[in-house]
Amino acid sequence: MNFKSFLELKGEKVYLKKLGLEYKDEYWKSFNEEGDIESVIFTGTQQVFCKENVERYLEDISTDNTRVDFLMFSKASDELVGEIVINDINRNNRSASLRVGIFKKENFSKGYGSEALILALNYGFGMLNLHRIELEALEFNERAIHVYGKAGFKKEGIKRDGWYFNHSYYDLVTLSMLEEEFREKYINKEVDLKVLL
Repeated sequence: MNFKSFLELKGEKVYLKKLGLEYKDEYWKSFNEEGDIESVIFTGTQQVFCKENVERYLEDISTDNTRVDFLMFSKASDELVGEIVINDINRNNRSASLRVGIFKKENFSKGYGSEALILALNYGFGMLNLHRIELEALEFNERAIHVYGKAGFKKEGIKRDGWYFNHSYYDLVTLSMLEEEFREKYINKEVDLKVLL
């Protein structure tokens, strides 16, 4: 097994591939031409990107060692359905942030984000040796907050007026998970490492 295969994570409903320049057209199309306004709002996107900016962004993140960006594909259709990013990786504190986005409303509530979340957490705690992973959700995004809680994230607090959009401020809910909480919930202690080779 080569290292690249660790960056292609597989679940039952989705598989994750490391975002790179080879996906620039699919990536651009999925959130600019085919994406829904709900996705834009729920992910906190505040900018409009032209195709050249997306290409430059992909070049920049390819050399950024404080993040790992994955595209999320449906196993059933091989359709690009979203992205999940481990970012703001702090090696000293062994901490990072995480964000999840499903591009089209028709793909909400299918379990794609939940499974991708667990795959990314497993990668963050198991391969990046992180101790703490946090994320934020808009306070009115009850579906996301429910999914994060069900996955094992603990609510830490509210960042008052933490996000500005269209002349209004909105509160952000901060949630986190520690490595031991993840392992207790998801990892079988008797797994033999030889199965990964």
